[in-house]
Amino acid sequence: MRNSLPTAALSEFVNEVTAAPAEAGMDYGVCLDWESGTRSTAHAKPMRVGPHRVSRSFAWKVDEPRQLMGLNHGPNPQELLLSGLGGCLMVAFVAGATAEGIQLESVRLDLDATLDLRGFLGIGSNAPVGFPEIRYTLHVTSDATPEQLAALHTRAVAHSPNAQTIINPVALTGDIVAAHAAA
Repeated sequence: MRNSLPTAALSEFVNEVTAAPAEAGMDYGVCLDWESGTRSTAHAKPMRVGPHRVSRSFAWKVDEPRQLMGLNHGPNPQELLLSGLGGCLMVAFVAGATAEGIQLESVRLDLDATLDLRGFLGIGSNAPVGFPEIRYTLHVTSDATPEQLAALHTRAVAHSPNAQTIINPVALTGDIVAAHAAA
């Protein structure tokens, strides 16, 4: 056990995926139901891990602060995006440290980004709609050298699905199913 991860299980999982690539397939899903104004409730859908279906019974609120016409009942979509990126980088970093035999005492990841609402509002400028940059600082206390941590950081970014989804273009496709409301 290292960093509260079972090293034998981590190694065994890597061997399973190497031997049976079907074990590597993961399906994720989230469903959001609008409540009112800018507020919605997100629910995790069941997840597929290799051939296994895993029940996920998590729900959370998504809302904007009052200054953006919300009621401040939960994190907004941008905070959720940053937390998803940060959480994925954290998992990649901690799993990588564990695989390398690095003992972590503490890890904190601070993420920041600036959004220009003129892009979202379509107000006559060339302001980007999304974040033009996401900045982060990784604070680590461990038994590793600075060189080991730098190499681990590089591998964590390279192997983080969320970081790679943001760094590399990804197709976004969608459909709409319309129904008329009862009069």
